[in-house]
Amino acid sequence: MIAWTLFLNPIELSSTARLPLMIPLCLAVAICYKTIRAQHISDAPKESIWVFAYIIAGLTALGVLFWLIITYWT
Repeated sequence: MIAWTLFLNPIELSSTARLPLMIPLCLAVAICYKTIRAQHISDAPKESIWVFAYIIAGLTALGVLFWLIITYWT
């Protein structure tokens, strides 16, 4: 019952509270992706760290790019 009410009345988070929640989300995506795609399962932890770093770097670069566009183009 509690889970259903969270979908009907979601918890409101500020924009500064949402940003740290991206880190575990990106880590979970990297681990799932590399667990499925790894040639050898023993390589999965090391490769998922690299994928996690690529995801965070890409999101940071996109954030900076969009900030520059919004700040200087408009």
